[in-house]
Amino acid sequence: MIMKQLLSALVYVHSMKISHRDIKPENFMLANPGDPTCVKMIDFGLSKDFSGQEQMKTMSGSPYYIAPEVFLQNYDSKIDIWSLGVVLYIMLSGKVPFPGNSEIEIIGNVIKGEFHFNHEPFQRHSAEAKEFL
Repeated sequence: MIMKQLLSALVYVHSMKISHRDIKPENFMLANPGDPTCVKMIDFGLSKDFSGQEQMKTMSGSPYYIAPEVFLQNYDSKIDIWSLGVVLYIMLSGKVPFPGNSEIEIIGNVIKGEFHFNHEPFQRHSAEAKEFL
């Protein structure tokens, strides 16, 4: 239910020709503390209007969540989908998919794009959930 809301928010933002460019757990909040199923996307400080522009070039975002294309400084709004996938991975496992002891190591691991489902929490999740990731 939560991921459906996050995806719906992203579809809306992209339909307005805006790329958030900083999708991470800290940029979602509960709209009503008594209802953990109503989630809102916040902090559009790094967002960019991409109407009339196919590619973006500015480095922005948080290393754990940045899509590899951002490091090449040639990307489009699809980077938000990558970042939302990282958020889902964290929601399902409690771990980041591309860990590292330094920013450089994290970036290297993001660029490699290698992740696994070996964490114990993934044993409780369906094959469909893993495939969706």
